[in-house]
Amino acid sequence: METTSANVWVGKDRLERTSLPLPPPPPGGLLLEVTANGICGSDAHFLSQEPTRPFVLGHEIVGRITAFDGDHGRRDTAGRLLKEGDRVALFPWVPCGRCWGCRRFGPGATTCTDARLYGIPPEAIGLAPDRSGPAAQTPALTGGFGRHLVVHPGTCLWLVPPEVSDEVASLLDPLAVAIRTVNATKTPTGTWDEVLTADSTAVVLGLGAIGLLTALVLRQAGVGTVIAAGARPARLAAARTMGVDLVLDTGDHDPAARAAAVLDATEGRGADLVVDATNSPVALSEALRLVRRLGTVVEAGNIVSDGTTIPVDPAADICQRNIRLLGMSFNTPRSYSEGIAMLARADLPFASLVTATYPFDRADAAIRDLGTDVVKLVLSDG
Repeated sequence: METTSANVWVGKDRLERTSLPLPPPPPGGLLLEVTANGICGSDAHFLSQEPTRPFVLGHEIVGRITAFDGDHGRRDTAGRLLKEGDRVALFPWVPCGRCWGCRRFGPGATTCTDARLYGIPPEAIGLAPDRSGPAAQTPALTGGFGRHLVVHPGTCLWLVPPEVSDEVASLLDPLAVAIRTVNATKTPTGTWDEVLTADSTAVVLGLGAIGLLTALVLRQAGVGTVIAAGARPARLAAARTMGVDLVLDTGDHDPAARAAAVLDATEGRGADLVVDATNSPVALSEALRLVRRLGTVVEAGNIVSDGTTIPVDPAADICQRNIRLLGMSFNTPRSYSEGIAMLARADLPFASLVTATYPFDRADAAIRDLGTDVVKLVLSDG
């Protein structure tokens, strides 16, 4: 049987380069050769723990179609024809379509409790662990840390425009998170909780890829003033490239100084919208302090729990100030459709976010370097 290779998560902080069988496409599915996979902070978080079974991580996937099963419809989510050799990006959730969440809200709402995931261990995000028995101990081509990916029926795919590089296309997943984060705040025009306006001020906490892309999407949505806080010189510079009006270095501005800067920029009211895009639970406490009365806070950064909790006074922090607090975990296929259109725009500086690319056989180095002065690292042999 033909073989391929993958970086398999086999232990705490351990990736093992492994040769695996290259299967045919599954019934109704297809086979991808992975051409790029963005490194997400959640990948490093997963790797810092012991896996429940050998697993191939990586969910920011771009690949070239190498084979279809005969029953595959050969069209992407936008209805465009697909052929072998085409580059596609994918939605890393395959909802079951049968559970209560899928039936009540539709598979696109990503409320599925029995979804298939690409590159994400389901138990790490509150879903049931793999129940496939002893076979689960044999690693499969489940994520973008492998050179190939088995794509199952029901997977949403988007044809990558020819002018978009593999590396930029790998930004689709975090960009879709940013789009969904901003879209979740939309309200009817003129309502008291409308926050995406030319006279509004939005604050983004955290300058990883999601925070930076959220700042860009806020600017595209017409928000008048965007303030962002984060660390690392490369990310602070990237925030300015994204069009952020006021960039606060958390090394120079403690929480009190950040609050003072936001109050100064808003005539003492506080921000209309605050997005927490960090992976630090305490940042939610700061977000609640920075937002104005009748404002909106979106928690988008703490998707994977490390067991840390924070004190919140429901009365003083939320109810008495009439705060709208939204949790944003997973984006929707619609967000990806919007994202692929944005990535094709030559006037937006997506390529500047990719600090470096690493060959697939150096995935361990990419994970290690994620903690240095970088913005986005991508696995790609291109």
